[in-house]
Amino acid sequence: MSARAVPFALIASLPMCCAPWIAMAGQAASPAPKTDGSSKVFAALDANRDGNLSQEEFRKGYPGLRQAIALEVRLREQFQSIDADRSGALEAGEYANLALVKQAGQAAPGLPAFDADKDGRLEFDEYVAAVRALFALGQKTRGSAPAAAGEGQERR
Repeated sequence: MSARAVPFALIASLPMCCAPWIAMAGQAASPAPKTDGSSKVFAALDANRDGNLSQEEFRKGYPGLRQAIALEVRLREQFQSIDADRSGALEAGEYANLALVKQAGQAAPGLPAFDADKDGRLEFDEYVAAVRALFALGQKTRGSAPAAAGEGQERR
């Protein structure tokens, strides 16, 4: 399976958990339990912080939700294509083959820098954190020069 290129400029706006947004899209607004990411989504949409989500707040926030959901879908597809052994996580060799790691060269942090649970592999959330950090590193090293077409996009 070939992953579509991801415009990494959108990565900074990607919440770590978009799934609750999908569930929330067609339901009446009410604050979600704090046990999942939907409470953060609700708080982000509740512009006046009154604990209620008006139609106007939802209407204004919905395009951003759709964009973040689409980005997460692309990142998940990409993650699956990079996970060559289909283990559900990226091991050191798979991490080393990421285009952003190759672009950063020796400046790229090793896999342990993003391995939050210290199991020697990157699960999806850890992968997203790595992509964010590697993209930011690439932006710093390139300075303020605009990226060439396709530069900074993970491909497989």
